Order: sequence, then structure tokens, then C-alpha cells
Amino acid sequence: MKAKLSRLIKTNEPKQATVTPDDAEQAKWIARGGEILTFESEWCVRLKEIYPLEATYHDFTFDAAKRALGTADHPFFTVDVPYDQVLFMDTETTGLRGAGTSIFLIGFARFKPDHLEMIQYVLPHPAFETAFYYHFLNDIGDEVRFVTYNGKSFDWPQIKTRHTFVRTKVKALPAIGHVDLLHASRRLLKPTLESVSLKAVEAHFGHARTDDLPGFLAPMHYFQYVKERDPDILQPVIEHHHADCLSLVSLYKRLCHLVEADEPTFGEERAHWLNDLGSTDEALKQYERIEQPTKRAKMRQALLLKRTGRIVEALPLFKEVGTTEALVELAKYAEHQQKDVVSAIRYTEQAIAIVEQQKTVLKQTVQKQQHALNHRLARLERKRL
Repeated sequence: MKAKLSRLIKTNEPKQATVTPDDAEQAKWIARGGEILTFESEWCVRLKEIYPLEATYHDFTFDAAKRALGTADHPFFTVDVPYDQVLFMDTETTGLRGAGTSIFLIGFARFKPDHLEMIQYVLPHPAFETAFYYHFLNDIGDEVRFVTYNGKSFDWPQIKTRHTFVRTKVKALPAIGHVDLLHASRRLLKPTLESVSLKAVEAHFGHARTDDLPGFLAPMHYFQYVKERDPDILQPVIEHHHADCLSLVSLYKRLCHLVEADEPTFGEERAHWLNDLGSTDEALKQYERIEQPTKRAKMRQALLLKRTGRIVEALPLFKEVGTTEALVELAKYAEHQQKDVVSAIRYTEQAIAIVEQQKTVLKQTVQKQQHALNHRLARLERKRL
């Protein structure tokens, strides 16, 4: 009878729930405002913050950046999808490159009708990549346009590489387009800046970061976090990454303003960029507006005029430039259009004289130019006879 009573007493006692290490870690993330997202036996963390469109980051409101997405007419900055499909995206990884490099933090800023949302996905353990990519890819949809800083050659290729390991369980990668602001910064700022890193560009515009974690320390913080399972260790990385994404929003607006505004400082670079993008009419308009064009600008303008059938307008520019290439263009025109062999010979001889002076500079290139010019001169001489 005693044994039976003892069993009944034990049965009625409430069982104490076992708290696993995952439970404890997840509770810490929830206390910080994170959401725990699960997939099968794996999980990841989603952090979200909302900013009103009236809020200012650096020099521009988020609303100004949102409007720029719909009004930008420069071909580099134009997006062909609704604004909520444009993601200002950045990642943090365990290394720079290589098969063993993993992404442990993906984030993006995205516009909604009345606010900007900033979302970050945290990989709590390297073995949980399936949950990590499952929720990231489900959230971004089937077609997006990324705005990044070196993301076209780094972030997105890294995502594609890691996706191959989980693609049997997660959705396919979306159709994408890319606006990489590193390329735009190089185009507009490289002549005046020693470095065009995101931090250097921010500092150039008067927004140097203070107390910011250096990017190269991010992997160290992540490995320590995985070992100790304490989100506080990862907080400096999250803040650094958060600032990077918001900077992309502001920088997009800033660079749009530079290419669209009538600022003489960037006039020549804008013209060259439009030229390279194939926007012929806009490039020619921009070349004409440059107050003090360099020889490079005059030469590119002249070649563009020639290509569009306006060779007569190009001739004075070729004469002003006076380089070997310009003189060859003048020789071609004199020979083929004016049927003036004597002038063609004169221009060719002037080009040869310039090459002779460059012999000690770039020997191989000069020899090639000299051979081509001598061949041209010999042909013209025979033609004169």
C-alpha cells in the first residue's frame, strides 16, 4: 500500500521543463527584439526595425531616396521594378573568399508605402544554413533589384555559392538586377579620393563613423558568438552591418544627385560614364557643357561625333588634341573624304614625330604605333606617286 501511494504522489507532481541551450539562446534573442524562425530542426533569427520616411540619414530623408528610385533617369541608377522590390543589401561573412567562406549575416533595407524597414537575418550556427536561406529567400520574393557596395562581385556570388548546398530544400534564387554603388563611386570620386571604400566615401561627404567595428573583426566576433552562444558578442557586428545598409540608401540618393545635378566638378566624369553606357545623345550634351575640357574629354567627344556621322564637327577637336590618335583621325579624313593625300602625309609625319619622342617611355607600344604609322606613310607616298 505504501508503494502504491508513493507512486500516486510522484505522478501528481508537476514535471519541470528542461531548458536546452537552444532555448536559452533563443530567449536572449527574443529579449533583444528578435524573431526566431524555424525550418525543420533548424532555426535562425530575424531582426527588424522600422524608420519613418521623414527620418534623415546623413544628408537626405528616406523619402527623398524613395522618390529617387522612381525618378532617376541616369541609365545606371534606373530600376525597372516597384520600389518595394529594391533591396539595399549587404552581408557579413566568415572570410573574404573560398569554398569554406560562409555568410552569417544578411540584411537589407526596403521601402514600404509609409516607412523604410531594415531587416537582418542571423545564422546562429553554421549548420543551420537551410533555415537561414529558406526564410531570407521567402521574404525577398521572386524578382528583386539589389543596391549594394561591391555586392555584384562579392555578396551575391557568395549567396549563390552557399545556395548550392541547400537548394534541394529551399526555393530557387530570384531573378535579379544590380546597382553596385562602388562602380558609381569609382566613376565620380576616384579622381579625388585615394580610397573609395564605403567608409572613405561616407567620410568624404562629412559622415565619418566613430566607434564602428572594423569589418575585418566581424568573423572573430561571430566565431566567439557561436562558441559562447551570447548575442551580446555579435552586437557590434550587427550595428556595423545595420549602418552599412542604411548608408546604401543615403548614398544611392547622393550619387543620383551628383550625376543629375549641374555641378562642374563631376561634369567630365558624367560625360565619360554616359558615353560608356551607350547614351550617345546625353553624352554629347554633357561634353558640350564642360567648361574646361581635358584632352581626353575632347578626344572622346570627337570620336563620338565621328561615330554619329558628325565628323566635320569633330575635326577642330582632333586638331586641338594633337595626339598621335587624333592626327591619325585627321589623316584618315584627309585621305578618304577630302582626297587630299598631301595633308594626309603631313598629319602622318606629325604623328611619327610624336612617337619618336616617346621611344624611351613605352618601348613595345611605341614600336607597334611606329610600325603602323610607317606602313600608313608608305602607302600614302605610293598613292601620291
